[in-house]
Amino acid sequence: MTQDIYRQLQERVDQYSVGMTASAGGKEIAVLKRLFSLEEAAVYLAMGRRLEPVAAIAAKAGLSEGDAGSILARMTKKGLLFPKTWKGVKYYAAAPFMHGFFEHQLYRADPDLELTRLIEDYLTDGFFPRARSLRTIPIQADLPDGKRVLPYDDVRSIIEGKERIGLFKCACGHHLKTLGQRKCTHSEEVCMAFDFYAEYPIEEIGVGRWITRTEAFGVIDYAEEHGLVHQAGGDARNVECICNCCPDCCTILRFLKLLPNPGRVLSSNYLPQYDGATCVACGLCVRRCPMKALSLAEDFIAVDAERCIGCGLCVAGCPSGARTIARKPDEFLRRPPSPERYSFMRSSVDFRSDVED
Repeated sequence: MTQDIYRQLQERVDQYSVGMTASAGGKEIAVLKRLFSLEEAAVYLAMGRRLEPVAAIAAKAGLSEGDAGSILARMTKKGLLFPKTWKGVKYYAAAPFMHGFFEHQLYRADPDLELTRLIEDYLTDGFFPRARSLRTIPIQADLPDGKRVLPYDDVRSIIEGKERIGLFKCACGHHLKTLGQRKCTHSEEVCMAFDFYAEYPIEEIGVGRWITRTEAFGVIDYAEEHGLVHQAGGDARNVECICNCCPDCCTILRFLKLLPNPGRVLSSNYLPQYDGATCVACGLCVRRCPMKALSLAEDFIAVDAERCIGCGLCVAGCPSGARTIARKPDEFLRRPPSPERYSFMRSSVDFRSDVED
């Protein structure tokens, strides 16, 4: 019976976001058992991705409002839910595995080393995402062909359009730090979130902090200087976050680096251009490439197009100006996905309508 409820839980979580696929060895069940008590699993199964008041969740779970409220508060501290307070009323929604359980381990007062080990074991041998999560957007660079960076690919334009900006530690870096495996020395505070995804951690949980646009631009500059890849989350209606991802820490980039062709799986709308006559073969671009798509052969830089994700980090700092980026032809452009085709981060627009309707 116990195993049945955790399998039901896995099947429910697998419907959300990038899923929580079943593995041959049941590693996902081990993660869920560490995350959820039987009581919490039953409450989660009574919920959905929409924000609902405690009274509604209690009625569906067959609990008193007081008991349900206590369980939901405990589940929130464990990173299992999305909370919101609206006009004095508490609302909760079920969180997915990603963006959700994994990222929310950052919020725990005391990191659970055993849980972190179980998650890492599952991520590296059992988990396979069902859908796209974040999309790569390029560094800030001028385009030599006279075209402009598209507004939805321009980190500065995105930040300019946001009223409230939250800054957070990197969840992936925190994950590896808990395991004792974080090797980079980058700042931990490199991930920005907006709207609902900034409000609930800062205002409901007390994690992260509000920053100004000027501070946000400083984070972007720091990221590009230190070789971090800009990745944005959200559908065509709203950008929810900009993560500045370390190639050695980011769960997505670690997975991509193992593939022979990461450029086919995740790439921006831009490609690097190379002027061999101007290049001084210093090798800086080779060292900065997060996917090892560049290699130095005598005085020539070779490019493996199958590995290039179009982040543009090879452009930043090029002393001779030999590296630039160019926009792909219009027929190859990837625009932000429609709401129907994107579930990694449920839109702030939808969370707002849950409580305002």
